[in-house]
Amino acid sequence: FGSSPGADRRVFNLFYESLLLQSQDGAFHPALATEWEWSEDGKSITFKLREGVTFHDGTPFNAEAAKFNLDRATDESLNSRAQEYTAILDSTEVIDDYTIRLNLKSPSAAFLSILALEPASMVSPAAVEKYGEDFPRNPVGTGPFKFESWVGDAVTASRNDDYWKVGADGENLPYLDEVTIRAISNSAVSLTELKAGTVHMSDGIQVKDYASIEADPNLELTPAFRNLVQYLAFNNKAEPFKDNPELRKAISLAIDREKIEKAITRGQGTSPKGLMPPNSWAYSDDIVGHDYDLEAAKEAYAKSGHTGEVTLSVIQRDPDTQVAQIVQAMLKDAGINLRIEVLERAAWLDKVLTYNHEIGLLRAGLPRADPDLSFSTYWGRDAKQDFAGIFSPTMWDLIDAARVATDQEERKRLYVEAQQYVLDNYFQTYLYWTPSRQVVNSKLQNVQLEAGSGPLYGEIWLDQ
Repeated sequence: FGSSPGADRRVFNLFYESLLLQSQDGAFHPALATEWEWSEDGKSITFKLREGVTFHDGTPFNAEAAKFNLDRATDESLNSRAQEYTAILDSTEVIDDYTIRLNLKSPSAAFLSILALEPASMVSPAAVEKYGEDFPRNPVGTGPFKFESWVGDAVTASRNDDYWKVGADGENLPYLDEVTIRAISNSAVSLTELKAGTVHMSDGIQVKDYASIEADPNLELTPAFRNLVQYLAFNNKAEPFKDNPELRKAISLAIDREKIEKAITRGQGTSPKGLMPPNSWAYSDDIVGHDYDLEAAKEAYAKSGHTGEVTLSVIQRDPDTQVAQIVQAMLKDAGINLRIEVLERAAWLDKVLTYNHEIGLLRAGLPRADPDLSFSTYWGRDAKQDFAGIFSPTMWDLIDAARVATDQEERKRLYVEAQQYVLDNYFQTYLYWTPSRQVVNSKLQNVQLEAGSGPLYGEIWLDQ
């Protein structure tokens, strides 16, 4: 039920494991499944499951438990966001106690990546039955840590002494006794705690703080694996943007992306064309983005017939409010009055996912393990996060075709066409890309991230 792929995995990875592990280089590794084999027609996969694994409550992990989870991920009555990924899964069969077969509605080049993410995260069937609607606050998985508490902004987990995995040194994992994850929305507070040693690892670090971090011998900036793309999504389901492409165009052309990029990323980022950053194979230099053209923006605004304010809904976090203020000043030059509405994240989500907003300021961590995980999430037929309210059959057909295509160049062509379709219709407009980097305390050792950007907590240790 997570609403933020990538960020949510920073919590999930304490408690849960998926059938597969996908590393940042894109390779797949055994996790709760030890081996797998595709059928000749590409429409089913048979998995051998790991034996001797138990959930934190003592429930055995086996084929019946795996089927329970995959059936749950496709259960339409639950309205889980996982369904935007699992719609292609037709059925799950139990072959024997530790073998399952997954039958797909059509071949999918993206499906293995899905099985390394939330839809194939295994939870205890007994715990789901026991806790019912309270299960999300009482997580029970097979992972390296067991849930202890969730108080305010902090989730605390303790070592799972019965964890199945052994480290490279032959010692039973995990190495750490306890992990606490805190939600700190102010990056300055996070940095202060990092320097004080009360926090050992943090994301959401601003580019302006890089020099200070690099000068601190106790802190290290991790290499960038993903990019953060910041963009505006117009609500195409309601006025004033529904059926008014000139208004969407006016705002898109009034934004000087190079100035935003310099102000926010300080030369670390780039001005974008489409959704995908240059380190994604779904990116293309041939995409025609939205260039700054103030006179054309003024002309489009006059054609739109719009008067009065438009409202930009923003999450209360860094650097969103600063970005919003820069955009506000730029639109004023084009004669467009922008009102900024700053909301706590949950309130923001409630608003934009029910299409009660006018413009949403969004952030996405890209590239994901497979482009389908982004395109299906935002624009697909079963999308749960189509923040722009596009819901276009043209787009659905492109994404469906890309998912089942087996040739990567053909998939790229379709994803490029999908991005261009969004740009040509001004459904969304992109502001900047910037590298996404973490900061870790130098005492924290063996920090690794999987392809979903979640830390592999079980293999981290702390030098004393």
